[in-house]
Amino acid sequence: MTTRTVHRAATEHVTALTHILNHAIDYKLQQGDSAWGRSGWTEAGVQQSINRGEMYVIEQDGLCAATMSLSWQDEKYWGIQEPVAGYVHRLAVRDGYHGSGIGRFAIDWCLNQVIARNRRALRLDCDVKNAKLCAHYESLGFVRVATRPIPELGNYVASLYEKAVR
Repeated sequence: MTTRTVHRAATEHVTALTHILNHAIDYKLQQGDSAWGRSGWTEAGVQQSINRGEMYVIEQDGLCAATMSLSWQDEKYWGIQEPVAGYVHRLAVRDGYHGSGIGRFAIDWCLNQVIARNRRALRLDCDVKNAKLCAHYESLGFVRVATRPIPELGNYVASLYEKAVR
């Protein structure tokens, strides 16, 4: 039986999470999606995110299989908002675990966190030009509610998605 858990990332996860994120960037670039940049993550950058309490690790049978960030505000992409949602960023699945349902598991975990905080929605964004990723999020029940150019990321236009929990 497969066992999956989610918990805050810690220093012992830095190397694995750096690998997962950099593989995800390579994959996204192959799809023409440069939303996460082109240069990749360093272990120091991952450690900084861990220190800020932003990163989570999804383990499957005791191995780091995916990572993500879950926060409770996101002014950069969504503007100033009432505290009604949780925001997922950098959901990345380790090579070899694609298609196993671990991404859906991570989203379901985030939805439960949103419910526990009495918020009404889970939000995320992806490159509007990444049709495959947009279709994937739509298949999970997310609805595109807007698009938003992010000038500091060049020609990136964020497709803003939301999934209601109630």
